[in-house]
Amino acid sequence: MFRTIDRVVDAALVLSLTVIATVLVVQVALRYLLHAPLAWPEELSQFLLVGISFFGMYRAFGEQAHIRIQWLDKRPLALRLLRACGLLAVAMFLAYIGYGGFLLAAAAWNQPSTALRLPMAIPYLIIPVSCAMSLVAVAVSAKQLLFGTEMDGRDQNAGSANP
Repeated sequence: MFRTIDRVVDAALVLSLTVIATVLVVQVALRYLLHAPLAWPEELSQFLLVGISFFGMYRAFGEQAHIRIQWLDKRPLALRLLRACGLLAVAMFLAYIGYGGFLLAAAAWNQPSTALRLPMAIPYLIIPVSCAMSLVAVAVSAKQLLFGTEMDGRDQNAGSANP
């Protein structure tokens, strides 16, 4: 089930970036060639870029692709303890930001966006949804850490073209 969700999120991220590039190229062409810019491309691009950032955060947690420094390799217990504390801090931060995003979205249903005239709650919902998904990814990482099935950051990309 997680792989299906990950593939859907990956497709949405690629589609979002494609839409941003296309819409902004069209906007520039219309502005400079026809002197008739559209009102909505910048706002749409901003909303999609926020979505890419937040859902990219989820994917990075799921792939354990966030930056980490391997400096306690000779002390596995200390390393596990620090990772557990780090995951707990991340989970608390995600819960706080997700809750704040939920409150923000709940209060913004009657506020339209400037150009697209969408309820601002729609782009604001990106925050609690992505934070909830990231919390699940962090919980999976914590489970792997506690039960010893965590992939080592150095071996996780072994054999792949990505460093």
